[in-house]
Amino acid sequence: MFETFFGFKKTPFADSPDAKQLFASAGWQQVKTRLELLARHPGVGLLTGEVGAGKSTAARVFTASLNPNLYKILYVHFTNGSALDLLRQVALTLDLKPAHFRSDLVRQISGAIVHLNQSKKQHPILICDEAHLLPHPALEQLPLLLNFDMDSSRLLTLLLIGQPLLRRLLVLQLHEPLRQRIGVHYHLEGFTRQELDAYLAQQLKAAGVAEPLFDETARQGLYQVTKGIPRQVNKLAMTALRLAAERNVQMVDEAVLLDATTEALL
Repeated sequence: MFETFFGFKKTPFADSPDAKQLFASAGWQQVKTRLELLARHPGVGLLTGEVGAGKSTAARVFTASLNPNLYKILYVHFTNGSALDLLRQVALTLDLKPAHFRSDLVRQISGAIVHLNQSKKQHPILICDEAHLLPHPALEQLPLLLNFDMDSSRLLTLLLIGQPLLRRLLVLQLHEPLRQRIGVHYHLEGFTRQELDAYLAQQLKAAGVAEPLFDETARQGLYQVTKGIPRQVNKLAMTALRLAAERNVQMVDEAVLLDATTEALL
């Protein structure tokens, strides 16, 4: 195993990063600042980025930092379906038995949100992940969940997370009511070239190896192939380390990286 060959104490470049060792890229700092603002000033937030950019990880780390006595996290990971399906998922996160009709579902959810705020003193944060897959009727339904006392009371925070397509969807006129409510938004990019070098060093050190295991040509190639997208970086870096161990070489060079690219990035 490559971990033994290189002397790692644990596997580097894991798919689920340790929150305590999350790499503080400029993009992550921007996301963190905006999500903290959204928590202090309830409303609607929008977080977009390419596949593997770290959107869900950023949201997960942020929500884990919130006081559970003050906030109730409602997480919906949407794939596809109708507006009714979305409402049922939201109802289930509120520990409700979903009503059969849409209008009854909306009243159920609204009542539960009011109860959380007024009786339990918890502010609910509804996170819709993969929101770019929501059909138009489902997106149109979301503003209805935000209407309390003619918008004078903000009893629910909504965070939409998705790929760049989500921004293009929200530009459409039929989603104007939702778009106008978005107060916080950010598009998460991949690491810069300089950040990639720092990220590789951090991951190797966290796994127990202080020496650099990727030479300059490999690091440059890694950046060019992955555009700094964390998930792609992790996958390619781990494959390259495995191939290097199989070839009994202590450093990932351009040749190893090229072969790893062919294998890892289909």
